[in-house]
Amino acid sequence: MSEIIEQKANSLIMQVKIDLSGHSLMEIENRVLDACNEVGCLATEKALEKFDADGSPIQLGAQKSTSRDQSNKEDQTPYGVVEIKRHVYQTSQGGKIYYPLEDKANIIQGATPKFAQQLSHKYSTMNAPTVCRDLLENHNRKISHYYVQDATEWVDSIAQEKEERLPI
Repeated sequence: MSEIIEQKANSLIMQVKIDLSGHSLMEIENRVLDACNEVGCLATEKALEKFDADGSPIQLGAQKSTSRDQSNKEDQTPYGVVEIKRHVYQTSQGGKIYYPLEDKANIIQGATPKFAQQLSHKYSTMNAPTVCRDLLENHNRKISHYYVQDATEWVDSIAQEKEERLPI
């Protein structure tokens, strides 16, 4: 069990309790890994909250957008899935919605930058089902191979776009 004991400005103090009983070291190591993932999720939730807007109107291009409400969305992190309440913006004419948190934090297809980087690195040397097995066996992270393909495709398209903008 992990919990935040104290939060000040840009720091957290966390407490972790890990059950070390068991008949095998592998069993205990898996509990330690689960506890580390839990700490990572809690810290990442707090970090993500820093990237959200405060609900004030914002300018998107020539259009003014206002916060419709806040909604919960899940993000994939290296440590597991986190669910964060975030502001949802839209113009008074309706249409496309905008999540400032996702833009400011560089969320890619629901993946945090570090998790997107990990997926891309693994997928460059393994096929999607093997990436999923690796994540499960080595990180206690279960995701679908479709998600691996989708997220890494977006990372690839972002890299290609940046490359195309480079001066020749």
